[in-house]
Amino acid sequence: MPVAVIFSGLAAALGAALGLGSLIFPAWGSRVVRLRADADRPGGWAEFRASYGGGLLLLHAAVLLAIAMREQAGMASVIATGFAAGAAWLGMAIGRSVSMLLDHRRHQTRTGYNLLSVGFELVVGLALMAPWLGHIGG
Repeated sequence: MPVAVIFSGLAAALGAALGLGSLIFPAWGSRVVRLRADADRPGGWAEFRASYGGGLLLLHAAVLLAIAMREQAGMASVIATGFAAGAAWLGMAIGRSVSMLLDHRRHQTRTGYNLLSVGFELVVGLALMAPWLGHIGG
């Protein structure tokens, strides 16, 4: 198995584990992302189970499935799913970076947590995109 596929698979397993954790333990997911359900609006816990749980779990499971089926489905399926999942993580890094630049004065967003999170999101996103990066690199 190519090294790029191994990196993508490890990042996908990590993302799936984060999603599974939030699906089963939404309070844990809430603490990880530093958000709370609004007590005045019922149903907020469903958002943690849905977006941070099921959404992350199945996004990354799709990458793992493509890797597992690459002989039948072809490397294009690995490249495409890894690219899509990686783009989501890079989008998170971009959004967090923009917030650190534009929102700091009002919301104190330049924190060690956010800086570390940007690095984490970049690493996971690029690892998921490794098969695509290898493909465009020749």
